[in-house]
Amino acid sequence: MHPVVRFFLSLSLSSLILVTMPGYAGVLTLNNGDRVYGSLVLVERDHVVWKSENFGEIRVEKSKVLSLDTDVDLKIAGREGPCALAGHRREQWELYCEEGEGWVMDFPAIDRAEPYVNFVGNPVVFHGNVNAGGVFESGNRERQDLDLNVNLDVRTGDFHHLISALYQSDNGPEVDSLERYQLAYNLRWIFAEKWFAAANTAIEREEARNLDLGTTYGLGLGYLFFDTDKATLSLQGGVSSLQEAFIDAALSQDQDRHYAAGRSALNYRYKFDLGPEVYFDHELLQSMNNSDDYQTSAQVGVRTPLVKGVLMEIAHHWLYDNTPSLGSEKEDTKLTVGVGYQW
Repeated sequence: MHPVVRFFLSLSLSSLILVTMPGYAGVLTLNNGDRVYGSLVLVERDHVVWKSENFGEIRVEKSKVLSLDTDVDLKIAGREGPCALAGHRREQWELYCEEGEGWVMDFPAIDRAEPYVNFVGNPVVFHGNVNAGGVFESGNRERQDLDLNVNLDVRTGDFHHLISALYQSDNGPEVDSLERYQLAYNLRWIFAEKWFAAANTAIEREEARNLDLGTTYGLGLGYLFFDTDKATLSLQGGVSSLQEAFIDAALSQDQDRHYAAGRSALNYRYKFDLGPEVYFDHELLQSMNNSDDYQTSAQVGVRTPLVKGVLMEIAHHWLYDNTPSLGSEKEDTKLTVGVGYQW
């Protein structure tokens, strides 16, 4: 065969092969032997989200995945640069990252992995909720209670920004217009697969506790057991600096105005398949100057969707201050019922 004819024949065959080859970026192999060609969308704690060429986007339980092959770089929590998946067999991933090092990690333990291009192209994730509740009575009984809460969760890559604002007002025959304001900001930097560095600050005014203005600054370390759309559990500890100014100084002679404290915090959230979500938040501050000076707070609640975006929330708030101002109780509890909006 003439060399020129041979060249054009080879070129034609190569072109035909390239045209007829499917444009798959990966293969998902299941335990039953099925192979699903397509591309990876997201790896969650319990599922793999896969975009199939034939069936569109599907969710597969991790326990049913035998292996996953993809030619796209991945973003793994705690790693700044992209990581390449060199191999996956049942329980393990073999990864090589930008730093040039390779390591093996348990596939079931991966809370989140996504194509790096998606991570770079969509760096901001924004969630939040706002709710209000109260009691307003007139006539034989006079009472006005108002509770307003705003919570924001802004995520940019490995940085989580948690912002919350609180306003409470109690007014009645036995309570004379007591107000509470609180604004808090928490920063989390996920520097490893489950570990994060934490910084927190808050300002607060609470007339019922004789607190004119309280400020808190803290640093710590936390562990993220899991963090998905369905459930979240984290535990953190650290140190905080507290400074307090009181409305009536004569009632707070035995209270420290500026002190260092150890801090621990627990945050838990779980969303049921039918829609309701339960949560539990707890914080403990222990003075390093005085073992008797500590305060702890907890909040447990249920959020139930009514219609899309609109929810009803029932919450129980508990606060214990072991060294309150004179004339104040050590323990405060409150039950709130309200409606709100979540996005």
